Amino acid sequence: MTDTLIRPAALRDILTGILSCLAIISVMYGIPLVGIFAWVLLPLPILFYRLKTGRKYSGVIMAATIAILGIVTGQPAFNSLYFGFMMVTGFFLGEFIEQHLSIEKIMIYSGIAVFAVCILAVMIYAMASGHGPVNFITSYAARYQAVSAKIFSDSASMYSDMPIDRQALEKAGALFVFVLPAIFINSYMTMAWLNILFIRKILAKKAIIVKSLENLSHWRAPWFLVWGVIGASALMFLPSAAIRIPGINCLIILMFIYFFQGIAVVSFFFQKKNAPFALRILIYVLIAIQPLFMFCVIGCGLFDNWFNFRKLDTTL
Repeated sequence: MTDTLIRPAALRDILTGILSCLAIISVMYGIPLVGIFAWVLLPLPILFYRLKTGRKYSGVIMAATIAILGIVTGQPAFNSLYFGFMMVTGFFLGEFIEQHLSIEKIMIYSGIAVFAVCILAVMIYAMASGHGPVNFITSYAARYQAVSAKIFSDSASMYSDMPIDRQALEKAGALFVFVLPAIFINSYMTMAWLNILFIRKILAKKAIIVKSLENLSHWRAPWFLVWGVIGASALMFLPSAAIRIPGINCLIILMFIYFFQGIAVVSFFFQKKNAPFALRILIYVLIAIQPLFMFCVIGCGLFDNWFNFRKLDTTL
C-alpha cells in the first residue's frame, strides 16, 4: 500500500466502521428506550477497527463520524465531546489490549487517557469560544445541577397525589448531584468492561486469543482496596460535608469494583458446574434488577478476599 492510496479492503473497513457508529447513534436518538442500552455499544466499532486496521484508519472513522454528526445535527461541540468521548474509549481500549496489558491496566490506562483527551478538548474549545476553561466548566456544572434539581422537583409535582414526601425527593435529587462523580465513573467502568467482553467474544470467533482477557472469572481486586473501603466508610461519619461527600463517592466506586469481583465469582462457579445457559441468564437478570441479589454479589466479591471462594492461588 502506498502512502497516498487506500486499499479497497481498508476503505471498506472505514465505511463500515462509520456506518456502524452512525447506526448506533441513530438508535440512541431515535429509540430512547433502546438507546439507553445502545450507548454501551458505541465504543465497540472503534475498538474492533482499532485492532483490525490500526491507529490511522480507526482515527479516520472517529473523525468522519463526528464531522457527519456535526453537519447533520448542527451541534459539533456537543457531538465532539459526548460521542467522541465514547468512541475515544474504544480507541484506547484497543490500544492497551494490543499491548497485552492486564485487565486492570487496560481499564485504568484507558480511563486516564480518555479523561486527558476530554480535558484537553474542553480547554481548547473554551479558549476558542472566548470563555476560560474554569468559567466554561463552572457554567455547565451549574446548568446541570439546575436541570437535575428541576427534574426531581417536577417528579415530585407529578406524584403530588401519591403519599410521597416531597422534601425527601428533593433531598434525593441533591444527593444524586453529590454522588454524580461516582455514578459517572461506575457507568464508564461498566461500558469499558462490557466492550472488553464483547471484543473478546468477537476475537474468539476469529480464533484470536488475548491472554490478558482470558480467565476473567479468576479476576480479583487488589488487596489494598479493602483498606480503601474501610477508610471511605470512616469518612462517611465525619461531620464535614467536604470530607463526607468524597468518602461516599469513593465507597460507591469501591463497592462497584467488588461487584465486578462478585460477578467473577459467580461466573467461575457457573463454568465449574457447567450451568445451563438459561439458568445463567436468569441469575444475571435477577442480579441486575433485584437490589438484594446485587448486594449479595458485592458482599461475595468483598469477602472473597478473606475466604477465597474460588480457591485460587493467592499470587493470581
